[in-house]
Amino acid sequence: MKRLGILLLCFLVSMLAGGCWNQTELNRLGIVSAVAYDLDEANQWTVTYQVIIPRTSQGASGGGGSEAPVTVFSSKGRTIGEASQKKDFETPRRLFFAHTRVIILGRRAATYGVDQILDTYLRSNETRENAYILVTEGQGQDVLEVLTTMDPVPGILISSLLSGQGGRQSNLAPSRLHEFISSVTNPSQSATLSEIKVSGVQENQKSLDALKKTRSSAVLKLSRIGVFKQNRFTGWLSLKESFGIAWMTNRMKNTIVTFPCKGDGADGQLSSFFVESSRTKLKPSLSNGQLTMSVEIEAKGSLYETPCSLDLKKPETIKELNGYIQQKIKADVEQSYRAVAGMQADVLGFGDAFHRKYPQEWKQLGKSWEQEFAKIKLDVGVRVAIRRTGMINDSFSKISASVND
Repeated sequence: MKRLGILLLCFLVSMLAGGCWNQTELNRLGIVSAVAYDLDEANQWTVTYQVIIPRTSQGASGGGGSEAPVTVFSSKGRTIGEASQKKDFETPRRLFFAHTRVIILGRRAATYGVDQILDTYLRSNETRENAYILVTEGQGQDVLEVLTTMDPVPGILISSLLSGQGGRQSNLAPSRLHEFISSVTNPSQSATLSEIKVSGVQENQKSLDALKKTRSSAVLKLSRIGVFKQNRFTGWLSLKESFGIAWMTNRMKNTIVTFPCKGDGADGQLSSFFVESSRTKLKPSLSNGQLTMSVEIEAKGSLYETPCSLDLKKPETIKELNGYIQQKIKADVEQSYRAVAGMQADVLGFGDAFHRKYPQEWKQLGKSWEQEFAKIKLDVGVRVAIRRTGMINDSFSKISASVND
């Protein structure tokens, strides 16, 4: 009987001690969709949070909600930790970062250096290592204040823009947090981040009334490529220069290559080639102190459009077009290399390729790789195959001309 009483007592204690004693109710959480980091002239950190408002985010798209789908607020401090602590003076909710999709670096903060920002994320057990990280020319907090019509939560929209590049064009540089950390900690490689910019009149897009219009006063747009050497922002690559980067890093697909109907472009008419698949091989070589990188590119795709009067039934016509496309790809690659060589920023992974092939020589090359990278001789070879010309054999301009004759 005594034993039964002890067992019953243990059962009652376990029932009372069980349950979610450390739970946090959902309505006490603030779900952060995006974070921005800025640095002012006095080197004070500003951390901006974009917090989802659950009760309105479902119906706010298209102006159906009566409240904004997100709220944005900032806190400032001498360190990121101090700024983060001050957020508790403004919000009664505990901020929840496990669903943060986007991190935005303001230009001044990125130029100052990202060590503190990355240190904070590596120490936290709440943050997501697969969140996207971007850089903007101005203040990161300005980006988070823009309301978007395509998606009620701007942080989710930015994430969708970047993740969508996997199935669309690939010349941009979407970077996950863990990828960026890996690049900036590689002594022989520089990192790249896509730029997010506000295009249009930003002030008009901060009000909920902006969601009720068919045309937005301002939109969030992916633009240039930001280059980081070690832990600091060092410069921009234009969208045109980014095409060659994608070719050399073997991630070009689902994009349009614009080329002239004649190799010299004398007639001013341009055609488009849709790249469906491609493959790039890098072959480093070292001879008499000269570093050479052979870039071998194969591209396959279809003719997307042409205004030129061409007889596409003739194999020699297709061969000629292949040659023009090859010239254009080669020119893009060479232009991109010149741009990053001028920055002495190896965003192409050339250093790793030489290190693997010449481990002994690398002991010396690695000591001054930035300078060595800028002196590499580039040898570009391109092979293009137009596999399809579409549902018509001749260009429409040729068909139209023959009908009018």
